[in-house]
Amino acid sequence: MQELLENLQIGFRGEILTHEPMSAHTSWKLGGPADLFLVPESRSDLQLALRLLRQHRQPWLAIGNGTNLLVSDLGVRGAVIQLGKLNKIEFLSGGKIEVEAGVQLSQLIKLCCQQGLGGLEELSGIPGMVGGALLMNAGALETEIGNSVSQIYLTDGQGEWALRRDQVDFAYRYSGLEGRGLISGARLQLKKVDPVVLAAQRRQVLKRRKEVQRVNGAHAGSVFKNPPGEKAWQLIDKAGMRGVRKGSAEVSTEHCNHIVNQGDASAADVLELIRAVQQAVLRTSGIRLELEVRLVGWEE
Repeated sequence: MQELLENLQIGFRGEILTHEPMSAHTSWKLGGPADLFLVPESRSDLQLALRLLRQHRQPWLAIGNGTNLLVSDLGVRGAVIQLGKLNKIEFLSGGKIEVEAGVQLSQLIKLCCQQGLGGLEELSGIPGMVGGALLMNAGALETEIGNSVSQIYLTDGQGEWALRRDQVDFAYRYSGLEGRGLISGARLQLKKVDPVVLAAQRRQVLKRRKEVQRVNGAHAGSVFKNPPGEKAWQLIDKAGMRGVRKGSAEVSTEHCNHIVNQGDASAADVLELIRAVQQAVLRTSGIRLELEVRLVGWEE
């Protein structure tokens, strides 16, 4: 690791931290230290980091806002790469947009509505960055971000390449991109719509989301995917898990597909509660809930 650090310090222009607590970088405010925490300044900086990590045989994890991660109390071995400075947006002709992975999804949608470009407005209020939204094919109401993708750009440190929309296996909360490289950006194809109409739709979606998903405390949004033809929160409620606690982790009384850190929960508390919810729903409905959040650092 020391040799890797020395090599990074020669050419890497971004921020380099060691033993950085992941609790400072996740919306659950949970997670032990990352061996190495990198914030690249640009896509070329990102490629340099990936190339050096590969050479030194160190694993890596890319994150945005940490809004869908449950990181172990033991932390993350290898490197965490935070993509927040890869935040360029370029509006092209014909409704095309070039966007980097570190752009805030909320910022992108706001700008698109102002530009009269429709297709993403139903995703208003979803937290996180574009890269994470693409990886999990973020969706709401009748829209998924994958519907607007023309190309996705990936890198592994040895170059950058593009996948066309028909080369990506988009499905419900799934892209099939895990393990195929790091998402560095995308080209989106949107449609021309009256900006006044889009602004009104965006306001309505944000209002509805605020009403429906009003949750107090640190949380990671929806913990479980909706099974086909079902709503996860309804299954959890029917299983009697609303308000159940493990330590300071609680199934939200306001929206029971959310688990809240009520102040001093551990990641282990949250994982134990996740398993308890899954078991209760399986017992009462015969359905095994699948995670929408990602578990990180639990390999041991």
